[in-house]
Amino acid sequence: MTTDLHTHLGETRMDYTSITSENVIVEADTLINRMDTFGIDKAVLTSFGSVKFNDLYLKATEVYPDRLFPACVISPRPTDDAVWLLKQYIDQNYVALIIDENLCRSSDPATQDIIQIAVENEMPVFYHFETIGPESLSLIDRVSTLFPDGKFVVLSMGGLFGFPQLLTLSHRDNIWIEISSTLIRLVESPLRIFFDAFLQDGGVRSLVFGSEHHSEYSNIMAALNSINLNVETSRILRQENAWVILGLDFS
Repeated sequence: MTTDLHTHLGETRMDYTSITSENVIVEADTLINRMDTFGIDKAVLTSFGSVKFNDLYLKATEVYPDRLFPACVISPRPTDDAVWLLKQYIDQNYVALIIDENLCRSSDPATQDIIQIAVENEMPVFYHFETIGPESLSLIDRVSTLFPDGKFVVLSMGGLFGFPQLLTLSHRDNIWIEISSTLIRLVESPLRIFFDAFLQDGGVRSLVFGSEHHSEYSNIMAALNSINLNVETSRILRQENAWVILGLDFS
């Protein structure tokens, strides 16, 4: 069974902002049904853009506590408010902190401060960038060096054109690259040569399965089939890496 480290609710991949307290459970039901169809056992609900989705996603995970897990997004300023809020989320068993480029500046010291709190509480840190740039790359480089015990995941492979920029950091033991919708485009792109070289160099160790949305399951499965993983490497990408990142018992 596969673990989906990165997904959100809504009718389409771009429709996550339509989630409300009235429809969140219905959308969770839809996700679970799609997970069952594609052999997805567990999924992490990742909220973006606004902290209001954190509570909504927590509500969905409470209906399916053995299958859905919430991750939280936070704006690092005001700093005191952000620290207080993150500690509340930790107490509520959110499984990861999301650094969203729409809410956090990579160069802002407050961003590093909340990352440090997450690491000290054994909470993985997910990075959400449309396309990773020099400033964001510098942040990941810095915190993965300063906090070697942290677990850092770049969502959506850093974007189609961001992925090649990640290759210099991808072999660090505390950095993972989540595939989601970028892999679908990457395997059909001239940039695939970077990806094939990455795989040949053992890069699957740092890859982890994610979908971004259940409507992408069939396309992602097709993309994975096109890169001809063997049974062991497929298991690492689909299951083992997520277990390591989250520190959860999915057995």
